[in-house]
Amino acid sequence: MKKVIFYLLENQTEASETGILFYEKLACQKIVEAWQAKQRVLVACQDQVQAERIDEYLWQLDTDNFVPHNLVGEGMKGGSPVEICWPQKRSSGNRQLLINLQEQFPEFSGLYHDIIDFVPVDERLKSLARNRYKTYKESGFNLKTIPILCT
Repeated sequence: MKKVIFYLLENQTEASETGILFYEKLACQKIVEAWQAKQRVLVACQDQVQAERIDEYLWQLDTDNFVPHNLVGEGMKGGSPVEICWPQKRSSGNRQLLINLQEQFPEFSGLYHDIIDFVPVDERLKSLARNRYKTYKESGFNLKTIPILCT
């Protein structure tokens, strides 16, 4: 059955010195785990700025956590195992896992068996996450919520 895991952030944090937000860093941890499990991943970012921030953060990981990745349209034909896209530039490659960082429901989510999504503390973003949750449920996804304390 298709499933979505929502990570519910339980407290507010500031961006790190690199500018990356806690939930973006958590997404990168999930990217590493998926790569180590030999899954092909699409990371759907809100915009190009966020995509480039995720891309840069992944390049900064230590060698034990290296993940072959690229922004959509870059790299080898067919893309690397992890591709990072945004609404104006979406991947058409075959992937097992979607990590959604977009505020809106990803219309292409039906192509994926597994999805990871996030519920930030900010009330506006939380409301948008509730809308995505409802739409995933209406689309037949099995839903799971995992609370995460931001540190």
